[in-house]
Amino acid sequence: MTTSYDNTKEQRFTHLSSYDRGQIQALRREGKTVEAIADAVGRHKSTISRELRRGTATQRASDLSEYQMYFPETGQSVYHKNRSRCGAS
Repeated sequence: MTTSYDNTKEQRFTHLSSYDRGQIQALRREGKTVEAIADAVGRHKSTISRELRRGTATQRASDLSEYQMYFPETGQSVYHKNRSRCGAS
């Protein structure tokens, strides 16, 4: 009798959805860490870190001070722009 010792699954990676990006925004506004967001969304912390970098824009307050804020729409548009450059549909 032969026994298969292959216990690894083939990994299938998926891109972040709009829903995932919305979750990231909500958790970020709550002050959660990158690791906590990654656990909640079910992604690796480096994926969340890259998405936060991709979707963060500089905003200006009424007193003209600048601050950084994450917007899922910005992350999605940068994602589409990058995908159009690589030849993917």
